Parts: sequence; structure tokens; C-alpha cells
Amino acid sequence: MNSIYIIYGATFFFILLLARFGFARHYILAKNYNLVKGYNSRASHKGQVYTGAGLVIAFIILLSAIVLNNVESLFFEKLSTIIGASVLIAVVGLYDDFQDLRAFQKYIALGFLVAMTVYSGQSPEGDYGIITNLNGFLGIYDIGYLPGFFFTCFIYLSIMNAINLIDGIDGYMSIFSSVLFAILFFINDLNGYYTHSIISIIFIASMIVFLKHNFSRRKKLFVGDSGSLFLGFWIANFLILFITSAPVANIVSTFSIKLENIPVLAIALINVPVLDTLRVMAVRVLRKKSPFSADRNHLHHILIDKNISHLRTSLILCLINALNLIFIFLLEPSFNSIELTGVYIAISLIWFGFFEILKNRN
Repeated sequence: MNSIYIIYGATFFFILLLARFGFARHYILAKNYNLVKGYNSRASHKGQVYTGAGLVIAFIILLSAIVLNNVESLFFEKLSTIIGASVLIAVVGLYDDFQDLRAFQKYIALGFLVAMTVYSGQSPEGDYGIITNLNGFLGIYDIGYLPGFFFTCFIYLSIMNAINLIDGIDGYMSIFSSVLFAILFFINDLNGYYTHSIISIIFIASMIVFLKHNFSRRKKLFVGDSGSLFLGFWIANFLILFITSAPVANIVSTFSIKLENIPVLAIALINVPVLDTLRVMAVRVLRKKSPFSADRNHLHHILIDKNISHLRTSLILCLINALNLIFIFLLEPSFNSIELTGVYIAISLIWFGFFEILKNRN
């Protein structure tokens, strides 16, 4: 048991050094080849910002898997399909950063990679790669393989899209990801899922280093679609593992969590990105626009337009996410899944109204 914590610590400091080197080299590469994110009317930055740094994180995961594969208690070889698919997703995102793929083309490519991942069903912890049983959530239990396959693919793509939408201001992606993966580290370490715990540490260390570049005036970097889609893919993988492994998970027995409430807690972990996605799509539909059309109506845009700094905006949104999660977690023992879902929807509607009032206020 003590040896795994030594591995945790060594991995954290190794990734700090590796990420520092990787992001510095990417900045030089991006500058030499003019890998810039251009300014448009929706952007929160003016001028040119170097992007595509998400590919660095993808290569850090790939290199870490090679180095740590033979470590006892870690089973990176069982994640080979997932790691391979995630790197390809980062490549698709990088291409989209500079070639501006149509949404249909992008999601066809992403859908294929996600489908191959779900079909493989690989996980170091066991057969937890596909949701086939909701354990009583909204009264639903076994849903079968084929519905479970499409439902799991939908979860992947939805979360990837939600995370992709928060990469618009300095610090938000880094801070949100670091906090989320810290929570996921605690969950997976408690469950004994050490491979996923190590991956959490890799993401935390990488995003800590990236945060410096994200706020830098001289060497500013964005992760771009390559990073946001890559992170979204892994977040989805972690949340699906959280749902599918719940019947045998230590965290469920330790905190006496009802199995039927696990999906609500999973979504509550990323409640602000989910709220932001549903909100902008609803507003677009109400305005008779395509729900996939681009605009400047995200939560971070609303706060930025009120002259709140990027850092404070990022901290505010992450704090809202944390408070909502804590509230749902504390209420969970007292409600069944239908009631808890109703509470979650009510909280979302309150925040929906708050941000609409804030946006329209002079």
C-alpha cells in the first residue's frame, strides 16, 4: 500500500518536469510554425494566441503509459485502446483548430473513435467500459448491450462537447480539470483503481504547469480543441467507470451511497459545463437558431462581459460547480434517484435564471 503512494509522488514530480519541458518546446514550435488561434467576435482574447498545446498532454499520457506499464499494481496495457483513441481524438482536435472542420465532419470522426473505444470495453478494473445497468436510476435497471453501447457513446460525445465549450478564457480549463481530477483521484484511490489514480495525477500535474503558460503574457498557450476534446474524452471515461463499477466500489460502501443515485452524482461532478451546454442550446432554440450555432452566450462570456477578470471568472464557475456538487452529495442519502434528479434540475434552473438576469442587466 505504501509503495503506491511513493509511485504517486514520483509520478507527480516527473510529470511536472516533463510538462514544463513539453509546453516550453510546444511554444517554440507553435511560434515557428504560426500555430495561432485567431481573434473573432466570440473570442475573449484579442490578437493571436498560440494553441494546440493539448497535444502535449496527449503525448505525456502516452509516454507515461510506456514508462509505467511494468509497475506492479498498474495495468496500462489494458488501457491501450483507450489511450490510442484519446491520442487520435487530440489529433482530430488539432486539425480542427486550424482547418475549422464542420461540426458534422468532426463528430463523425469523434463518433467512430468513441464507438471503437466502447466496443473494446477495456478497463484495468474489469468489464466496466459500457453502461448496461443503471442500478435503479429513475427505476431503470438492465438496459442490454446494444442500448447500453449507444447510450455510452452518447455520454462520451456529450461530455466531450460540454468540456470543449469551457475552453474560452485563461485558467478555466486548467483550474476546473485540476479540481475535478483531484476528486476523481480520491475516488479511484479509495476504490483501488490505481491505474486511473495515476492518470488523475498526470492530468493534475500537467494542468498545473499549463496554468502558468495559460496566464503568461509572453508565452501564452491554449490547449485548443486538441486539449479540450482529449480531456473531455478522459473525463467521460472516468465518469463511466464511476457509474459501471458502483456495485462493487469501496466509495459506495464507505459513504453509504445509494446505487440508483450514482448517475446523478456523476453528472453533478461536471454540473456547470453541463448547465452551460444545455443553457446555450436552449437559448439558441428559443431564438429559432440552430442549437449548434456559435455565439457569445456562455457562462464565462457573461461574467467576462461584466468586467470580471479571467482568473476570477474561472474561480467563480469552479466554486459554483463545487458548491452544487457538495449540495447534491449531502442531500443524496435522503432522496431516491427521481427526487434527487428533480433537485438537480431545480438547482440548474435557478442558475439558468441567475445568469440570464445577470446577462440582461445593464
